[in-house]
Amino acid sequence: MPRQMTCPACGEEEDLVGERTQEGIRIRCGVCAARWDRDTPYTCATCQGQDIHMRPQALTQYSRGTQLSIVSLHYIPLCAECDADMLARANQQKPVPGQYQSAAVVRRGDAGEGESTLILPR
Repeated sequence: MPRQMTCPACGEEEDLVGERTQEGIRIRCGVCAARWDRDTPYTCATCQGQDIHMRPQALTQYSRGTQLSIVSLHYIPLCAECDADMLARANQQKPVPGQYQSAAVVRRGDAGEGESTLILPR
């Protein structure tokens, strides 16, 4: 099964280039120029936990009038502790809403930002 690669900075999945170095493989995003080690495990930005799960996030748009369509999916990291509710939803084969910001990517404050489960275009 091929490995799913997603840029941790911008979410790009296609324009990624790997370079072999002595330390391993470094990935470079062609869209935002971010660089990271391929085999480095994700760390949650909020709790610094290592229990991270990749789940699909829906990108939506109105295709005809008020008809909402999922036009694309890309994978985002979800923390088992900080994103527990959204991870439970994703484990029921429901995509993560497009406007949801994962606590594993963006440090979440006490206000609980990113709690919406609506799948609406931005």
